[in-house]
Amino acid sequence: MVLTFKSIFPSSSCRVQGAGEAPAPKNHNARHLVHPRGLAFALGLGCGYTPQEFASIGVMWMGQTRNVGFVGHSGSGKTTLAAKLLEQAGEKEIQLDSSPEEKRRGYSIDLAVCSCSWKDTKLNLLVAPGLGEFIEETIKATYTADLVVLVVHGEKPVEVVTEQAWEVIAKAGKPVMVFTNMMDRPEADPDKVLDSLREGLNAKFWPIQWPLKENGELVGVIDLLTGEIRGPKGKATIPDDVAGHVEELKAQLVEEIASLDDALAEKFLSDEEISPEELASALAKGVSEGTFVPVLWGSAESGIGIPELLDALRALAPAPTPEEKPRLWAFNILSDPYLGRIAFVRVTGGELSEGNAWVHLRTGNKVQLRDIYTLRGTKLEKSGKAAAGDIAALGKLEDIALGDTIAVEGAEPFPEPPFPKPVFSRAVYPKSQGDEEKLSTALREVVTTKATLKFERDNVTKEAILSGMGDVQLDVVRERLKNRYNVEVELRIPKIPYLETIRKQATAQYRHKKQTGGHGQFGEVHLRIEPLPRGEGFQFLDETKGGVIPQQFIPGVEKGVREAMQEGVLAGYPMVDIKAVVFYGMYHPVDSSELSFKIAARQAFKLAAEKADPALLEPIMLLTVTAPEAFTGDIISDLNARRGKVLGMESQDGKTVVKAEVPLAELLSYALDLKSMTQGRATFQMEFLRYDFVPAQLQEKIVAEVNAAKESS
Repeated sequence: MVLTFKSIFPSSSCRVQGAGEAPAPKNHNARHLVHPRGLAFALGLGCGYTPQEFASIGVMWMGQTRNVGFVGHSGSGKTTLAAKLLEQAGEKEIQLDSSPEEKRRGYSIDLAVCSCSWKDTKLNLLVAPGLGEFIEETIKATYTADLVVLVVHGEKPVEVVTEQAWEVIAKAGKPVMVFTNMMDRPEADPDKVLDSLREGLNAKFWPIQWPLKENGELVGVIDLLTGEIRGPKGKATIPDDVAGHVEELKAQLVEEIASLDDALAEKFLSDEEISPEELASALAKGVSEGTFVPVLWGSAESGIGIPELLDALRALAPAPTPEEKPRLWAFNILSDPYLGRIAFVRVTGGELSEGNAWVHLRTGNKVQLRDIYTLRGTKLEKSGKAAAGDIAALGKLEDIALGDTIAVEGAEPFPEPPFPKPVFSRAVYPKSQGDEEKLSTALREVVTTKATLKFERDNVTKEAILSGMGDVQLDVVRERLKNRYNVEVELRIPKIPYLETIRKQATAQYRHKKQTGGHGQFGEVHLRIEPLPRGEGFQFLDETKGGVIPQQFIPGVEKGVREAMQEGVLAGYPMVDIKAVVFYGMYHPVDSSELSFKIAARQAFKLAAEKADPALLEPIMLLTVTAPEAFTGDIISDLNARRGKVLGMESQDGKTVVKAEVPLAELLSYALDLKSMTQGRATFQMEFLRYDFVPAQLQEKIVAEVNAAKESS
């Protein structure tokens, strides 16, 4: 069971103003208790006040806010747990997973931000969805939180996103505790849970309570340090069949906690008595420093273990440290149907008040903060202010983007969390041609709320490309475009942005001559083209002599060549890496014009390109795959089958990292294929590396398909 600090800290230490009493003076004893963990511990967890009593006497001092992230695999019950915590704390009208997309699918999609007051402390809860494609929300919750709760399923504790969430927590360096949910399930075994956590996540996990079952039914939890049984169906004494195991766990726990503090370790080795206060202080210090991960147990469905979890959050979550130069970090953006664009921010110092004029660090502009909301349960209430350490929501800041910092003069921006880049792309087509402009506007608004979404128009294929972490995330965007913007779209496999080039030098000439009434058109261009090194783009040189082409017409020649390069001679793709040299020509003193030479140059280039061994170029991506070692062989074999070139492998944090060069054409569904190949346990990132030649046999096939499509259309 969670440490019952009611027994560790006497209730006399937590006396606060009661109903009908005068307000407590500033030198009230509870506020001046000195303790290594500060006010939360000084007040004690077992003051005896209900959430409603604390709300009625208005206890909420500076620093008594804790921000807690809830992360874990889908199906571990994070949303149900958050709702039960809110209910236990006295909140009403709880609405989580309320978007149309979440209601239809039956699981969380976005980061949920909600709040409650437990005894003297405000708890802001940040609840992340558990699908791997929404890992961005886990990152947001973790980097915003003072403490992260890793929620695991009692029957299957370590799953794919459990591992991914643990990696995020470790990288962020955040304090963490584990809540094992669904311990009322028939196959939920606490010993197996601990073995799975310790083996799968490689950290020190220590239960500070133990689940108590009777005839397979969860009836309560046992505080391992005090032996107290908590729960609606708990007994007064620990049953004989578990008493020995509980004593063994208690001895191990006390030894581990003592090892967190040198003075306590010496006492322990000397068999000296260690007070509950000393254990509590060392435990909290270990959690704060990340050297001790407490494990708690319960069931969100039955409510067992919920009050104890609230107590633990209040006591073990480190207090935010106010900054000298206050900042607001926009960690989450949403579009509310009634309030418009809302930015959730964490306040790092001072007091945020309406009318404050702070600096938007990305733009350098001063912004006046007007609509300030704070959380009550799952609702936003206009408060006009927010204290240091709290989470607030800001309205009417249209220019604010995800990750922005608003701060006082001289402050530094928040470092951006390590969000993964989008890896799965689809072309977006509106079902109604009249919706093209509306679609573009809606997509740009949607992607500004997510770090893992990207929207751009491909310059080569002219397609609108939406990129994300996988097919589920993009399908959610498709639904939202329909539900929120009334735009229906189709998602298609995108076309590859091939380019064309030449392999050898060639020359050609073309005379453009057209006679009409009055002035005619005349221009003759002799052109030489030759390949340039990859990535050099285009060069144009004038080597004419003797005025065979007057200088005022040379710009027309260059324009004609550039226009011709926009549509290659093989399949109509833009041509690159070519040097074009005009070395001879002819003109007519009356009929020649810039237009005449532009037309002549365009045709001369096409003729020369056809003789210069034209070739297709394809984009090559640098692929980095991170996976458990057991899947390395399958991954490499698969990359070879995709025309990939493996550059190397290395071990990193117990996993294998494979780097390879792979053509983009082979990676259009790699996110789905890799997930299937590795049961979702591998991740990857890719970035553009260069363009390179398409193999001859594939070039013939691609050119034939493109030309056939043109003919059919």
